[in-house]
Amino acid sequence: MGDLDYRPFPEERDDEFRAFMRYAFSPEEGPYDPEEDDDDREHLGDYRGLFDGDDPVAVCGHHDFSLRIRGRDRDAAGLSAVASPPEHRRQGHIERLLRESLTEYRDDGVRFSVLWPFEHPFYRRYGWETVNRYRWVKAPPKQLAFAAEEGADPAGDDGTDEAGEFRRLGEDDHDAAADLLAATAERYDFTMARTEAWWRERTLRGWQTDPYVYGFERDGDLRALLSYTFEERDDGDGRAMVVSDAAVADPADWDRVFRFCRDHDSQVERVRLRLPVDVSVLDRVDDPRAVTEEVRAGPMFRLVDVADALTALAPDPDLDAAFTLAVDDPLVDWHGRPVRVTVSDGAVDAERVGAGEGSSAAAPDVTAGIGALSQLYAGYRGVDDLRAHAPFDVDDDAPDDLATDLAALFPPRRTFLREGF
Repeated sequence: MGDLDYRPFPEERDDEFRAFMRYAFSPEEGPYDPEEDDDDREHLGDYRGLFDGDDPVAVCGHHDFSLRIRGRDRDAAGLSAVASPPEHRRQGHIERLLRESLTEYRDDGVRFSVLWPFEHPFYRRYGWETVNRYRWVKAPPKQLAFAAEEGADPAGDDGTDEAGEFRRLGEDDHDAAADLLAATAERYDFTMARTEAWWRERTLRGWQTDPYVYGFERDGDLRALLSYTFEERDDGDGRAMVVSDAAVADPADWDRVFRFCRDHDSQVERVRLRLPVDVSVLDRVDDPRAVTEEVRAGPMFRLVDVADALTALAPDPDLDAAFTLAVDDPLVDWHGRPVRVTVSDGAVDAERVGAGEGSSAAAPDVTAGIGALSQLYAGYRGVDDLRAHAPFDVDDDAPDDLATDLAALFPPRRTFLREGF
């Protein structure tokens, strides 16, 4: 095997890329056949490959989008479709592919990377860490009857809600959905600002089955939306309504979603919903034992370049702090030198300590694994939690109030990334 080359995957070889995806993620469907598997959708990602000459040994997809991070919409890179054919596995190609991807993000000025892992431990070893949890709810539809009984607006003679109504959403509803998601982003960081192309190709279309997408509209404003499919199970669960995505403009509007699901009681035996971790129905249903709620780990996140990401913070103007930060990163070498961080007047300055600038004379004030630091930056975990249970250490000789200053610099945030990619 010669020198490997990281480069865009040629568009004219798209069928070859899809064959990679089939083998990696849907092998039970058999080999990909471009004659039988014609797909007319617009692919929103940019594909990359690690090539040995003309032979791809590993591939991935890059997605560019905007996420609300610490209260501001910021450019982020979504990493997906990471795969290698069996004849090229366990040779370090995926690690090289991930490193090259981060290098490309850094060169493009993108500070944040997110992904949905096939296995959390795999990506943790390369510096990504969980950025949010979600609640997976399974319930017979009749258990959601509380949404119609407790405080719901009265229904008219035709059964519709006098204060609004549900309707099926289509391509022309992007702007209305964008306003709804903007309201959602005020409560949950990592809410995506969906483009029209994303709305058309990823919200209204599915990977294998296109979902139904409905919204609750009141006085011309979209107040809630949900995306769902129907699934027939062989495990005794029967037919289920699977709500893979739901969003509301106001927490009170969750009852609209639950009521809509309840009204499918003639069609399904179960409703399954993926909800924010702070939304629960157990205390409101008639029989809690008939309902299952699981809290699951969701997507993963990592900072691309710590020094650059720190300068994007907007701390309280009254916060003044100074410390030296050492980052342990198993994947890239630009975190090899400590960073001198200064917080003053509502801004952060972060400068790498140059070779010979006393880096060996004094221990860093803070030493953090890149994954733990990324979770702190996102607001998903706090300083005390990380110090107790993660690779995040504050030196004993550091100022006594440094841990307090770090907590003020990185206050907790509610995070919930819903979109798959």
